[in-house]
Amino acid sequence: PISLLPSAGRKSMVEGRPRLDAKDLPELLSSFGVDGDDATFKELPAFEDCNLLVTTKDGAKFVLKAHNALLPSGSLMRLEAQDRLIRRLHEQGLPVPAVVSGPSGKSILPLEAPEAGQPAPHARLLTYLEGDIVPNEVPKDASFLQGVGKVTGQVASALHGFEDPGAHWTWDWDMKTVPQVVRGKLKFITDESRHRLASRLADEYETALGDAMVSSLPHSVLHADLNDTNLLYKGDQIVGIIDFGDSIYSCRAFEPAIAAGYYSLGQADPMMVLREVLRGYLSAAPSPLSRHELLAYFHAARGRILLSVAFAAENCSLEPDNEYL
Repeated sequence: PISLLPSAGRKSMVEGRPRLDAKDLPELLSSFGVDGDDATFKELPAFEDCNLLVTTKDGAKFVLKAHNALLPSGSLMRLEAQDRLIRRLHEQGLPVPAVVSGPSGKSILPLEAPEAGQPAPHARLLTYLEGDIVPNEVPKDASFLQGVGKVTGQVASALHGFEDPGAHWTWDWDMKTVPQVVRGKLKFITDESRHRLASRLADEYETALGDAMVSSLPHSVLHADLNDTNLLYKGDQIVGIIDFGDSIYSCRAFEPAIAAGYYSLGQADPMMVLREVLRGYLSAAPSPLSRHELLAYFHAARGRILLSVAFAAENCSLEPDNEYL
């Protein structure tokens, strides 16, 4: 196993977040069948894991990921499920990175635990996708938003009928647990009016999407994080889909809702965003959404923003200098 150093440069408040030792990187890359001699490495923004952009001497680019083994998202079960999801989307013709396997045939390799008594993290290597991120503050017209919706529908169609035991899990970004998670983070929202608003929205979410309602809705495996940082563009075309760590078996209406929630940020008319993303989704989805799913779509889009605000309040209190936040 390759050794790890604790996160450096900025103080990390996330227990278990690994940092690869630079001197060991060529050996680790060779385990994936990649020549790491004279390669360059650049740390990419991340909160819980360690992600490095690798550029080999012949110009090939990869993303080397060291996953936090103290989190459910970093378990071997979840990493294997991520790789299966990526391969499924690739087989269906979607622009996703390739999973790199080494001479051993393995695509997930163990690392040494950063501290005694902690579980061993794992590393993965994916090809790097070139593309641009369209920031929240850029105004988005109906055509752009329909394109976002269409790709969420294409992902839904690609995953229609796809089953994976590793997708049956839960964590704090699970849209089924929004009220409980938000209430647990209200103490980090220090502005009194915003605190009251977040509490009220959590209550409304629970009323609209209680356990009985959610369990009655159609389910599927979802990417579950098709946001503005995970869709890559060249001009007005989506050329890349990345970041599969949130993938989960859940209500199918949540897939376009999560995208719509994120893409409404910074826009003058959030309801127009929800409408046009939904229009695009329905143009490519495997089937229409029911009336109950349409209601779930609206509440989940709003709920994703609420969840993100709650997480941001907590994380910024822990790591005020982390650019990822």
